[in-house]
Amino acid sequence: MQSAETGVYLQFFDEHESVEKQLPPLGPFELLIIRHNRIVGDREQVEHDMMGLGSVERWLEAELELRRALGDEPGGVRRSHMRIRAPRGDIIVRFYDYGGDEPPKVPELGPFYSLTVGKREVRADDKLLAVRATDMSPWTLTDAVRPGVAGINKADFSVFSLSARVPGSATATPVLPPPAPPPVQEPVVAPPPAVAPLPATAPPPATAPLPATAPPPVDPPHAGTQAEYVERRKVQREIYVARPAPREDLPLTAADVNLILRVDKLKQQELAEQLMIERLRREQHTSPEVALRAEAPPSLPMRFQPPVREREVAREVAREVAREVAREAADDDYDEEPFSAQLLRFLWSARLVIVTLLLVASVVSAYGYLQPKVLSNDTPPPLTFAALGYEVQSADWTYTVNSVERPLRLGTAAPATGGYLIVAITVAKKNADAAPLSTSDFLLIDANGGSSLAFAPSSDIYTKSIGVVWAPKYATNVFVHNHLVFDVNPTARNLLLLIRPANIEVRLPDP
Repeated sequence: MQSAETGVYLQFFDEHESVEKQLPPLGPFELLIIRHNRIVGDREQVEHDMMGLGSVERWLEAELELRRALGDEPGGVRRSHMRIRAPRGDIIVRFYDYGGDEPPKVPELGPFYSLTVGKREVRADDKLLAVRATDMSPWTLTDAVRPGVAGINKADFSVFSLSARVPGSATATPVLPPPAPPPVQEPVVAPPPAVAPLPATAPPPATAPLPATAPPPVDPPHAGTQAEYVERRKVQREIYVARPAPREDLPLTAADVNLILRVDKLKQQELAEQLMIERLRREQHTSPEVALRAEAPPSLPMRFQPPVREREVAREVAREVAREVAREAADDDYDEEPFSAQLLRFLWSARLVIVTLLLVASVVSAYGYLQPKVLSNDTPPPLTFAALGYEVQSADWTYTVNSVERPLRLGTAAPATGGYLIVAITVAKKNADAAPLSTSDFLLIDANGGSSLAFAPSSDIYTKSIGVVWAPKYATNVFVHNHLVFDVNPTARNLLLLIRPANIEVRLPDP
């Protein structure tokens, strides 16, 4: 069995990609250089693989993927993995630094049948050759193929076929050695052997089988061989240049239109002056400068002086030109500017003052908002305990719990829990602007942590006939006697009366 194909074939693919979606391999390439996000390859005589995946759409997609990988087309490759194969199974891999190979040198690895290049690893015949941490990190070699190279870092590597590098090895090679050399074969005495050109119809000479341990012979690049030298075609690469987007023409403003009109008017005036000068020169046979003077020169004869009418026209033209020049000077000194532009210019010139005023206003407002919060005594003090008869002080009121009673009934109203609890308190208003006193400012807390409110002042419990009252009005610095009525179980113990404005709990005696 013989094979005459040389070079390597490149195929782009993704992991877990089905066979129907895989792109056909492209090749053959004599040399492929794999760099960071770029492939450098020889595209001479590149063909598509006609076996298997040979549809035109796949060929075009594979060709576009290759051009992107080579840098001939904008954009990056769409597939993350590459598979490199050689029909003769003689792939050689060489790791080095493209910008300048520094020691230690890495020997060539191979031959391999297949090489797979991923984002983070390079495998040859299912053997891990090198790995890297990121896309821009160098490759770290392993000792899976050759001991002694593990841990060496190289940025790039090249892939080529041994048959493409060795001249003459691409020809047909016998798989089995012949039984005996031909009798007409003469031994070679002196190297290099002188090989005479053979006829076109003569078969190639048979060669003796090489030893199993000896590498294939390599001829020097300038030695005479039977293969005819063919000059390689130079391929001009396409260079992609990112051109800036064309700039759009800005629309003309009102000032631009006025300037264009003034320029056209001046040109027309200049043209009129030139025509008049030419006419006077032809009719008067005088110089144009003399004809346009307002006063005729005395040394010029009368027949060569311009007529009076022409002198008047010259005076009018001079006055008109002077007025136009003065008008244009005034227009140049002051161009009417819209109010919005003037306002924006003023705001921009006063930006520092405006920002300073805003900062001062914000500081003043914040101080005015925070000062009452910080200086006022609205924040309740920490929770404390007091006993009967102790004066409890708050910001606006003075409270004194005098006594506690536990009647079973009050008038005709029957309790829901079996009894009532009446707390007699004395209050005095200290601040004339204080909020009205309400029974909701007091809370009864039992031993289990449960709380209950007293009856509202509008309840029928507060009647003068039974001596339980709640005052509706309070004078400043005047002590007023009030009663708080709670619906409580007669057997309740360890009760506390919480005065909310002062945040003080008063211990009530048990029955």
